[in-house]
Amino acid sequence: MHETTPASAPAPTSAPAAGSHSADGVLTWATTLAVALTPVAFFFGGLAQTAAEVHPRTVAVVTACWWASWTATPLLAVVFRLSRRTPTLARAGRWAGWIATLPPTLTILLSLGL
Repeated sequence: MHETTPASAPAPTSAPAAGSHSADGVLTWATTLAVALTPVAFFFGGLAQTAAEVHPRTVAVVTACWWASWTATPLLAVVFRLSRRTPTLARAGRWAGWIATLPPTLTILLSLGL
């Protein structure tokens, strides 16, 4: 008689996919750059108020992004950094990291266009 042995299942791995390390590295740099650009966005957003009579709609958008750049960007960067420790929150943390880059970037770009 020939004995059959049950095939052992491979051990589950907890390592993330190979592409997520590079994406997290890029996102870390982008979030760090966004936080570093927050004072620049604060300065440009403050100067944008001088063009309120000429471009009122653009200044309204710049003002909203200006507020978000110095309030939401640091908070979203902290959420990104803290959520990397918990695998269940990693996806939400990546979204927070990408969203953190938008307000300072938009504030600076729209202010330069005024």
